Amino acid sequence: MQVAKRNLIFVIAAIITGLVSIAFGIGVVRASALFAQVIQGRDWLAFLLCPAGFAVIVFLTRNVFPGAQGSGIPQAMAGLQMQDPADVDSVLSFRIAAGKFLLTLLGFAVGASIGKEGPTVQIGCAAMNICGRFGLERSHALQRLLILAGGAAGITCAFNAPIAGAVFAIEEMARSFDDRQVRAILLAAFASGVTLLLVLGYQPYFGFSRAMLPFGIAWALVPVCAVIGGLAGGLFARILVAPARFMPGPINTLAKRRPVVFAVVCGIILACLGVISHGQVFDASYGEARAALTRGVLPPIGFAPLKWAATLVSYLSGIPGGIFAPSLAVGVGVGTAFAHLVPGVPVAAFAMVGMAGYFSGVVQSPLTATAIVIEMTSNPAMTVPVGLAAVLGTMASRLVCKQPVYHAMSHQFLRVIERKPEDNLRTAEPAP
Repeated sequence: MQVAKRNLIFVIAAIITGLVSIAFGIGVVRASALFAQVIQGRDWLAFLLCPAGFAVIVFLTRNVFPGAQGSGIPQAMAGLQMQDPADVDSVLSFRIAAGKFLLTLLGFAVGASIGKEGPTVQIGCAAMNICGRFGLERSHALQRLLILAGGAAGITCAFNAPIAGAVFAIEEMARSFDDRQVRAILLAAFASGVTLLLVLGYQPYFGFSRAMLPFGIAWALVPVCAVIGGLAGGLFARILVAPARFMPGPINTLAKRRPVVFAVVCGIILACLGVISHGQVFDASYGEARAALTRGVLPPIGFAPLKWAATLVSYLSGIPGGIFAPSLAVGVGVGTAFAHLVPGVPVAAFAMVGMAGYFSGVVQSPLTATAIVIEMTSNPAMTVPVGLAAVLGTMASRLVCKQPVYHAMSHQFLRVIERKPEDNLRTAEPAP
């Protein structure tokens, strides 16, 4: 009876996550479109909207919704280690989920290079945690099941990819294969997936890619592309884990003592990058990635480094937002750079290879990278080169960043909470 009740709660929470994510996704699209419309033909407005918007978001994050900053995935993973249910409630609460929802939308409305998947994961975990309070005897084991199920539902809902959601929760969050955990994860992933299917229909995140990679000289470039992507992803992850090591002393001091002013500086840098790229690196760069993957449209050769920098500065500013979606776009830029340099390289195929290599370099989870790229493009024909790129990208990344980014950040989150329990949420995501 208790198992049936628990499974029912998982399904209900997964459906709630699915419905909230649909509203969230609609909001993200409209917020991004609004920003693009406002600055069209008026590039100078970016130099007002980006810094002012970043400042407002950081102020609200620290003073109204403390604990809502950052991706959301490290917070959820930290919850897996917490023994006290009250600590979990403080991290995965309705207030923080609501703040994450609203502030991330505001981030898209001012052009931030962020993704919706991290916030969706934290929202999914919060939904699971809240629903789990009703009629179930709380324990650490149940708490872990709820968070893992919420993570699977969150990734599923962010990208309409239930297999990737389940693999992410098992490989990246649980880091183990336990039969009971896997059943809960699969139940949540597919319940939320069915919700999206019923409301939206079958819509792969990037559309239907018909990319192919015939055997030939292009295959010799797959390892090269994967290693370059993995190294770039590893460098990105290493900076996120310890940004103070990479920034001059005065900038570090500004970030710690005047976070709102630091956010303004980050906003100005983002505006510069956006104007240089003709607006291509604002928001998640979904359109640019989709065009390359489904129609073979080449983004400029400088797209990858500009998007890399835009995503880095957006995250370091202290605003809420994920790194999955913009990382996928950076990977598309890495892959398509080979089509610029080597005549005859298939654009869409190398967009997928670059996406797998770079993304696996950031998260160091090759199974997740493979599943998410294949499922988001609905193209199983590319499984072998994409899987190879994901494995090589992970190996290359570990030469640069020894610890997976989300695990390192979740440990930082826990250490800050243990050191300053009286003000844990306000400082839970270490400032740059």
